[in-house]
Amino acid sequence: MFSITEEAEIYVADLFEQQDEKDLGLKVDVEKAGTPVATVTFNFCIKSDLPDSYNEFPFVGFSAFIDESNNHFLSDSNVALKLDGTNKKLTITAPNAKGEAPKDDAPLEEKVLFTIVTEVNPSLASHGGFVDLVEITEKKEVILNFKDGVEKQLKGLYPEISAVLDATDHSHKENAYM
Repeated sequence: MFSITEEAEIYVADLFEQQDEKDLGLKVDVEKAGTPVATVTFNFCIKSDLPDSYNEFPFVGFSAFIDESNNHFLSDSNVALKLDGTNKKLTITAPNAKGEAPKDDAPLEEKVLFTIVTEVNPSLASHGGFVDLVEITEKKEVILNFKDGVEKQLKGLYPEISAVLDATDHSHKENAYM
């Protein structure tokens, strides 16, 4: 289910040894599990503060705690230690955390949302931009809060889209695209 390489286990155990707190554990959570933007987080925790839904996974020098609702998303995951010069960093490979891309027969809204979250918004983020899906009409018109550069991509991927429309009023020039 959830594994930690020997090097990472030693590193984490050393971190715990440096803490003054007894009963400290490592809480492993998946934020936005099953979505394209899912992330795995590690946090120190006190075992007695956790809800009963957290299961304990003992390791040498510490215990990890994972909520039952995240078991599927963390199955086949692996924590490793990455060495970068003198820096050490924990990395996790969690192939099930983000869920799966929508199937070809999935509703158009699901496919468009997945594309926006996984492809469009990451490329716009470097410019401080983002796109939100406002709605998809019965005529298969996709209405976004900002369509520049997105229309061609969406229509190329999903030919059933009749139009991509911009819901934002850009007639006010001051901060019109913010």
